[in-house]
Amino acid sequence: MSTMMTVRRRARARARSTFVRWLVTGALVVVAVAALYPLLFTVVNSFKSRSGYAQNPLGLPDAISLENYIATFSRMNVPRLLLNSIVTTGGGLILSTIAALLIAYAVTKLRIKGGNLLFLFVISMLVIPSQVIIYPLYATILDLGFGNSYAGLILAYASFGLPISTYLLVAYFRAIPDELIEAARLDGAGELRILFQILLPVSAPAVAALSILNFVWMWNDLLLPLVIMGGSDNTTLMVGVALLSGQYDISIPLISAGMIIALLPVLIVYFLFQRQILSGAISGAVK
Repeated sequence: MSTMMTVRRRARARARSTFVRWLVTGALVVVAVAALYPLLFTVVNSFKSRSGYAQNPLGLPDAISLENYIATFSRMNVPRLLLNSIVTTGGGLILSTIAALLIAYAVTKLRIKGGNLLFLFVISMLVIPSQVIIYPLYATILDLGFGNSYAGLILAYASFGLPISTYLLVAYFRAIPDELIEAARLDGAGELRILFQILLPVSAPAVAALSILNFVWMWNDLLLPLVIMGGSDNTTLMVGVALLSGQYDISIPLISAGMIIALLPVLIVYFLFQRQILSGAISGAVK
């Protein structure tokens, strides 16, 4: 009798486990579809004509057309806008990463006076909406003479990318043993050499992960380029895509084609470096 009860109990446990597994799988499928549908919608509509989209906005195109991509290249100076995005995103990424490395090292390993207050001040900017400080930031950039220039947008990107970069690197540096730093100092290594030749290689997964995450939001950002660059020739690719919609005429297939062109570099970077993103997240969690 006890054997039968044990068998039934195990069968119920297996059935419950199977039900939970299927429930979780179903929930993940729903989330995946909800996350991927906008991208799929954009890709499909980029190959439709305006009349095809008007007749069937949610279905597949009757015939694949490249006229939207041709029109996008004719309306936008894609090579120039692409160069602008590469320069500003790359500059903001490098500047914010270097500044975060210096601050994280000063707070965790040098233990400068007031270092914790500096760290709290930097990460406190994470809770401040960008819209609140956009005007003071723009006024400061104008006072520095960097309006409508690469330098102004690079400084803005670095300012907004610094808090999260500092937060992640401080958490990573605190897990590195101080004995490693003391041994390097005994060997006569200077502070900059310790930072860039010892700590930087050790924290490479974390630096790679935050660099890719910062790259994605800087590349896709629309607010800062619009405010700082305005309608100048130095504006970014995402601003060019936003300007494809006219005041009285909005073509969804044309905008979809522009968005796909603007998203291609982000997708390429993600697929090439997704292993670094995962390794940085996992190593940070393990530490």
